[in-house]
Amino acid sequence: MKNSKCTILLAFLFCLIVFASCNKGAAKLNQTKATPKVTNSVDSITPIFLKRADTLLTSITTLYLNGMPRDIWSTNYPRTDGYWDGAAVIWGHGAAFSGYVAAKEAAACFPDYKSKYETNYDTRLLTAIDKFRNTRNGGPEAYAVYPGTGDERYYDDNIWVGLDMTDLYMLTHESKYLDRAKLVWNFVLSGTDNLMGGGVYWKEGNKSKNTCSTAPAAVLAAKLYQATHEDAYLQSAKSLYAWCKQTLQDPADYLYWDNVHLSDESNPNSAIIIAKDKYPYNSGQPMQAAALLYKITHEAQYLTDAQNIAGAAYNKWFIAFNSAVLGETFQILAPGHVWFQAIMFRGFIELYKIDHNKTYVTAYKKTLTHAWLSNCRNPGTNLLNSDFRGGTTQTSWEILHEGACVEMLARLAALEKDGL
Repeated sequence: MKNSKCTILLAFLFCLIVFASCNKGAAKLNQTKATPKVTNSVDSITPIFLKRADTLLTSITTLYLNGMPRDIWSTNYPRTDGYWDGAAVIWGHGAAFSGYVAAKEAAACFPDYKSKYETNYDTRLLTAIDKFRNTRNGGPEAYAVYPGTGDERYYDDNIWVGLDMTDLYMLTHESKYLDRAKLVWNFVLSGTDNLMGGGVYWKEGNKSKNTCSTAPAAVLAAKLYQATHEDAYLQSAKSLYAWCKQTLQDPADYLYWDNVHLSDESNPNSAIIIAKDKYPYNSGQPMQAAALLYKITHEAQYLTDAQNIAGAAYNKWFIAFNSAVLGETFQILAPGHVWFQAIMFRGFIELYKIDHNKTYVTAYKKTLTHAWLSNCRNPGTNLLNSDFRGGTTQTSWEILHEGACVEMLARLAALEKDGL
């Protein structure tokens, strides 16, 4: 009887052990299910600004390009009728192209995005912008305001395209892009002479020489030198920059006036009149030219010039703003011309790559972050209003400004990838 009780007791203890072991295993299994394995997905390592740039680029393609006659960008959303079925002029078309180029650069290290842009945009957008080329009045080939043999050509419009083509060549090493950049440069040279001491005319037949044509021409020449190492480009960059600084920089604050022209257009010896309006891009491009020339030559004065312009531009075109979205106060881009602000950003970035002062690029980062997360962004279309502070009503959006927003978001993505 005693042996039977022992046997029963041992059997009972064995069951308790098995039951406890099963519960422990079940608990471990449940714990495993509750904590899924973390995977290193592409999305988890993609810079947040690249996602935003891609979202906006996809949106503007849908809203401004798909379904358009001739497959070229429209000017407005909602789409409007007008000349050339509401198609954008080369200025607006070029802004969208710049947005794509900046996004393509930012996506170079991210295979999914890189493949998407190669498949969806490379051929399509190059074909579209080439429709604007003509040889009006037997002049050198260039990009016209609209497609067509008779449409006029602006030197500054062409330079923006030439800069994009140079950047694409530096990124891909495909000669077709360098060929187009050189086409633009050849046209730019046709817009230069010694009247008023140098500089680049604003457009064919126009008598003013402008910062917006001369300073970016210096940037283009510097970039072409970096791409080809041909000394003629470097000499052009130096001389164009020097003329612009001497003729159009305000010595009181380092910012740049708009243009110069003769008081009597028929008399080359008449007095020079300065149009003293100041715009963000007209200071951003000399800043970028100076930074590039410092990179190439290591001459300290160029760096000093770029830093002087940067400080003055920051003081003029940024204002204090308290963001409820971000929970902080910072310097935000003041309401103004968004495309001008995007071109100014290029100068700040070029300088940041040299002196690593984050002040200015951080202000852009916070500006665009607030804009994206606030009611500045339309939730239905993802288009951004011109006032990055939000709180304003807008019913029409231009491709010129939305392309500029894609560019700024994409350039922030490139900086974010590098640790900004």
